Amino acid sequence: MDPATVWAQTGLVPQIFGQWPLRLRENVTLGQPHSYDDAPVWAAIDAVGLRDAVEDLPTGLDTLLARDIFGGTELSGGQWQRIACSRALYRRPELLILDEPTSQMDPRGEHQIFEQIKAISADRITIVVTHRLENTKIADHIIVLESGRITEQGRYDDLAHGAGTFAELLELSQDR
Repeated sequence: MDPATVWAQTGLVPQIFGQWPLRLRENVTLGQPHSYDDAPVWAAIDAVGLRDAVEDLPTGLDTLLARDIFGGTELSGGQWQRIACSRALYRRPELLILDEPTSQMDPRGEHQIFEQIKAISADRITIVVTHRLENTKIADHIIVLESGRITEQGRYDDLAHGAGTFAELLELSQDR
């Protein structure tokens, strides 16, 4: 495939995401054409539950996200992760790949992100890589990998009540 076509159709939230010393608006729209209409930016920010935090910043969408630069500010790890998620959602991709998209978020933030993923995934292919097995409940299909090989696949209830690795790991995650 043509790399530009793949890029245009894919939204990615990697486990290690970019924290660019740019204005908040540019951190959301990074690499994408945008107009002077901030409605799509706000829609992406709303989708990840970041509106209140953005409105509390000194200059909102124009706030420079770089504490080291005069007038800049810094976000928490969870807020940066929400920016990374909003960046992928702003693209409105046909394929959305999320690698541990909520690892730095509190339970409320994590719940909100997964509710949003559930809401938008009906009209796109969504792949979520996660070690938090409870988050896989929203999946239509789960694939369990061990050492780079598929060892199980199916629906959450079938895997959770089965006798395989998924059930074992789920039980371990709940045994605290």
